[in-house]
Amino acid sequence: MIVLATETSTAHGSVALIQDDKVLAFESSMQQRAHSEFINPAIERVLQKSNLTFKDIDLYATSTGPGSFTGIRVSGNIIKSLAYSFEKPMVALDSLALLALPALNEFENILSIINAYKNMAYFSVYSKGTLLEGPAVVKVVDLETVLEKISGPILCLGDGYLAYEKVLPAALKDRLVRDTSFADYPSATTLALESVHLAKLNKTIEWNSFVPLYLRASEAEENLRLK
Repeated sequence: MIVLATETSTAHGSVALIQDDKVLAFESSMQQRAHSEFINPAIERVLQKSNLTFKDIDLYATSTGPGSFTGIRVSGNIIKSLAYSFEKPMVALDSLALLALPALNEFENILSIINAYKNMAYFSVYSKGTLLEGPAVVKVVDLETVLEKISGPILCLGDGYLAYEKVLPAALKDRLVRDTSFADYPSATTLALESVHLAKLNKTIEWNSFVPLYLRASEAEENLRLK
């Protein structure tokens, strides 16, 4: 199975092309404001590197968010268009799950946390491979309360930690484990590999079933509400 996956929900955008469990090509960018300019040329490059065309793709994959509103739309709309044009199925996974997936078999407790700005964070909590809470949004000051039900150390992944490390309570930081062997940004490679597994379980969707995961109002919507 050949899968094309794109992920642009955070500052780190990426495109991956895989066949079964083998990565054929990968492209990435750390220019969040330029994801819309990065994604299409990156797709063309991974296809060229692999000597493949769109007709060779069996499955398309994108993240649903949460994260950057624009980034979610960029990746989602492109993958939807490709799945529609070539009449192929899609897989859509949330960005917080993509952070946790590589570590699920190595850590009992995992916190995935993405910066939602304005002292807020998107988060999911996993324990023993099971999603306990999330995806949801929380004020950073309330994050410690969210984790009260979890005993023991917690692997913390995501740019939310990088953004709010200095304001987290000392007692909470003492419980959070950081491991640089795991990424702080969701990856298209993780998405593509997991998509193969989900496709085998018939957990795919049609292009018109894709729903982005917006957990809070955008800044434009907030400004309009305030007016």
